[in-house]
Amino acid sequence: MDSNIEPAFQAQLQQATVYDSQQQNGFNHEPHFDITPQEQQDTSQQQLAAQACASCRKQKRKCDKLIPQCSLCQRIGRRCDYSEENRVLPPSAEEFTSLRQEVAELKHLLSSNVLPSARANASTKSSSDVSMSNDSSPANFLSSIIPNGQSQQPAWPAPSSFPSLFFLDSSAFEYERFQIQVPHIRVPPGALAALGSSAELRLMIENFFSSVHTYFPIVSKIRLYQHLANPLHEPGAEVALLFMAMKLVSTELPEGSPPQTPVYQDVKSFYTYMEAQNGFSIQMLQGLLLISLYEYGHGIYPAAYLSIGNAARLGHAMGLHARDVPQMLPRCTTWTEQEERRRVWWAVLILDRISNIGHRGKPFASAEPSPDMHLPTDDAAWDRGQMLAAAPLSLSASQTIRASSFARACQSVHLAGKVCRHIDDKTTPLDYRFEEALQLHRTLKALVALLPTEAEGEDPTAGPTLCSSMAICYSALLTLYDAYGCSERLVPDAPETQLIMQQESIQGIAEICESVLLLCRKIRQRIELGEGLGRLSPMTIECIYEAGASYAWYLRETSEPRYAEKLAEVSQLLRLCERRWRVAGEYISVIEATEYQMISAIR
Repeated sequence: MDSNIEPAFQAQLQQATVYDSQQQNGFNHEPHFDITPQEQQDTSQQQLAAQACASCRKQKRKCDKLIPQCSLCQRIGRRCDYSEENRVLPPSAEEFTSLRQEVAELKHLLSSNVLPSARANASTKSSSDVSMSNDSSPANFLSSIIPNGQSQQPAWPAPSSFPSLFFLDSSAFEYERFQIQVPHIRVPPGALAALGSSAELRLMIENFFSSVHTYFPIVSKIRLYQHLANPLHEPGAEVALLFMAMKLVSTELPEGSPPQTPVYQDVKSFYTYMEAQNGFSIQMLQGLLLISLYEYGHGIYPAAYLSIGNAARLGHAMGLHARDVPQMLPRCTTWTEQEERRRVWWAVLILDRISNIGHRGKPFASAEPSPDMHLPTDDAAWDRGQMLAAAPLSLSASQTIRASSFARACQSVHLAGKVCRHIDDKTTPLDYRFEEALQLHRTLKALVALLPTEAEGEDPTAGPTLCSSMAICYSALLTLYDAYGCSERLVPDAPETQLIMQQESIQGIAEICESVLLLCRKIRQRIELGEGLGRLSPMTIECIYEAGASYAWYLRETSEPRYAEKLAEVSQLLRLCERRWRVAGEYISVIEATEYQMISAIR
């Protein structure tokens, strides 16, 4: 994917041809809107076309003939055409030859005036140099999408052609069987330069699928490669955004450098540009989720919290959370594509839940999944595009049924969300509250007991794919136990189940901390054996911090040396994780502050 715009220009021409054909043969059921007397008076003072537009003539509707777009077409987001006639026949041989000649002349003009400088800029720097230089800075990136002579403001689009009826009256939108046309968005040259050469792009994609994809599999490998291999599909702006987000989240930061790198600022600017252009697509949401994962893993707040909320709202608008709601995206054509959308929505739920574990008292941005919602299927089979002859596994299915590692993460985060809702809900009657707490305790313990056994049968070359599931369960249990283990939080005249839950919590904190310590040793062993930090999920770090905070509390209460040794072991792993995810350093600061207070109290 070299930084040239010839294929992009051809794709733009092809898309324009397809768009014209869709407008001539497509929408046949526009709702009727009468022209008001005030609008008629206003039109008399404006420039009018000689005849009604093609759409109004075809539908036998009254047209105010406004130029460049009549009021009816502008109101419903339809393309307005004042040409003498609508051609429905394909171009003749003479017209096609003339068109090819004009395209050749434009290509020659572009290659002589634009491409040499663009190629020179892209070839003088490697991928890493581009990401850390001034050429890929946000200012340069924004300047690449600003037209000549307008250096003050970016080239935001003209009045939106997105059909507002989708949000104003979704029932009417569905009844009229309207469709949302995806606009063609030009790929800014700054984005192409940031991605590097074709060889660098291939290496980046391979690095992403061998690292982040192992614990956050939301991008279909086979669909992506098929799209890139198809000569008729030129990657558009939404794919470029996805590639930049993949590069961002899969690149390890140099030691000591802040996470707000030029590449991070560029991809944030690119997403804002795409959002302003109404370029809503599944690739755009995938890019936003990878940006959110990067911000969550590096502790970039409040940006991470807001980005995850934005992803949830966008997923709701697209209709990914349910099938019986208005859909923004076109209908899926393959099973692999449908599975990809399901995984994208589960990724929204995962990030939304785990980001709220430490951020108490706030509502989730995403809807609660229904019990019959399907879990992701086998990860390896989905990567190959191979549909298995197996019944789909729903969220309410028994945990004893074997599931993929990503499905286990979905089950774990669903229970973690229930724990957060349970703790935040202060209106539940006491007798039911403690019964619900015990039920959550038993359910999570059952899943925790099952995951290590499944992890033993994992493919060693695939990495510790179940680490995220176990870590999320450990975080949920420690959060639940923290709410019921302290005697100062006991409620007077409460049922007996309160004492039972307190006993389970006191004992459970010690047991789960030991399990987290074993998980830490497993992660450290895999890293030291040469696997590196690429496959380290940021979702594992929160439970390590909670275990470290518990050991610091044990040490403050008992002053036993064994707790100091375990706290030191946990802190060492957090320092190791900080080389990959900067949020580990934030957790270390909290633990060190606790240790300082403890030492000061002893003195």
